[in-house]
Amino acid sequence: MEEAKICPVCGGKVTAKNRKYCSPKCSKEGYRRRQAKYSIEKYHKDKRIKEDGKPKEERPIEALARKAREAGMSYGQYVALEYAKIRRG
Repeated sequence: MEEAKICPVCGGKVTAKNRKYCSPKCSKEGYRRRQAKYSIEKYHKDKRIKEDGKPKEERPIEALARKAREAGMSYGQYVALEYAKIRRG
C-alpha cells in the first residue's frame, strides 16, 4: 500500500498519486516559492566578492554611481553636473 503524500505548502493530504500539491492554489504558491528561491540564488548574490572572499575593485562607473547616490542624485544628473564643471572650466 502506498504512503499518503503531504502537500509541501499547506501540509494537507495529496489524493492523486502523480501530484505533488493538494490543489491548484498550493501548486501556484509552490511555483512562486521555487521562482523566488531561484531568483535569490541566481541574481541576488553579492557580485562584488571574488571567489577567494576578498572584495573586487570598484569599477569607475560603480564609483560614479556610488558618489551620485551619496549626493542624492541619479547617475545621469551627477555625470551632467561633472560635465558642466569641466566645460565651464
